[in-house]
Amino acid sequence: VVGLVATGLLMIYSASAMQVYQPNAGGPSQPLFFVTKQAVAVLLGAVLTIVAMKLDYRRLDAPRLVAAGLGLLLAALVVVLFRPPINGTRRWIDLGVMSLQPSEFAKIGLVVALAALLSRREGELDDVKRTLLPVAGLLAVLGGLVLLQPDFGTALSYFAIAAAMLFYAGLRLRWFAGGALLAVPALVVYAWSAPYRRARILAFLHPESDPLGSGYQALQSLIAVGTGGVTGLGLGDGKQKLFFLPYPYTDFIYAIVGEELGLIGCAFVLALFGMVFARGMRAAVNAPDTFGRLLGLGLAVMIVVQALVNISVVLALLPTKGIPLPFLSYGGSALWADLLAVGILLNVSQHAP
Repeated sequence: VVGLVATGLLMIYSASAMQVYQPNAGGPSQPLFFVTKQAVAVLLGAVLTIVAMKLDYRRLDAPRLVAAGLGLLLAALVVVLFRPPINGTRRWIDLGVMSLQPSEFAKIGLVVALAALLSRREGELDDVKRTLLPVAGLLAVLGGLVLLQPDFGTALSYFAIAAAMLFYAGLRLRWFAGGALLAVPALVVYAWSAPYRRARILAFLHPESDPLGSGYQALQSLIAVGTGGVTGLGLGDGKQKLFFLPYPYTDFIYAIVGEELGLIGCAFVLALFGMVFARGMRAAVNAPDTFGRLLGLGLAVMIVVQALVNISVVLALLPTKGIPLPFLSYGGSALWADLLAVGILLNVSQHAP
């Protein structure tokens, strides 16, 4: 994790150094503007990691705490819908000195709530009223509020996390098949219902058909990755960050890694994520109780699913989605949520027999 965060700071500096000179940048013309803000976010995130690492994870299993946490997250997800839109979406709550994205923290709330529920229903996973309906209801409320922002990618990540936890808990495969039969058509209809979502899907299938419009980001991202070759152009020597690739320091930072550090740099980042997942799963498997096992698995999957989706978007393997690359992309909320998850994972690992 330290390696990923350090790589992120390095690449944010490289990818954002020229962005502050845009007329609409909104910040002072200083190359260190974005990386300085991210460094402060890293320090605050480190505090969250240490606190989560020191507090016994089993305290999170308290019903009142789970209910209070979910209530606070749901209230935040409702409040954000009434905030002024930013780039056509309502995802952030402005607190003056910082902005928070509740949907990022809702991922951790979902993992904790599902771990608490499923650990109490070990012998009743197939019980519709006691297990499946509460899980479906929680997903419907959280996912529905996030879709209203709109944030299709984050809502899908909720379902992926829940599916992994249910599978690990031992839910029979027939329930997954039934859920897919209901969910897939609904998601297809939703994805096709808005013009901008249709444009993203069509651009994903044929980005070259509109190289200056809907296919622009995908093509520029592929150009960045392709020109990097095996060893890259060299740190700081990338060209796509010079106002060709939009927001290269956020969702498309992996493209800058590919351009400047090449296949070697991309493989290094992938290897670090693989290590995080392997260690997270080890902590989950060795946890002394069911709650700890489900909690560890859910948090490990949460981090890796985000990473795989982001990297797939950068490589044009998935339609464009606004999901940041954990630990590397610029932004405080996603970083804090991921570092909080790491702190809980470290705490779970400390209780291994």
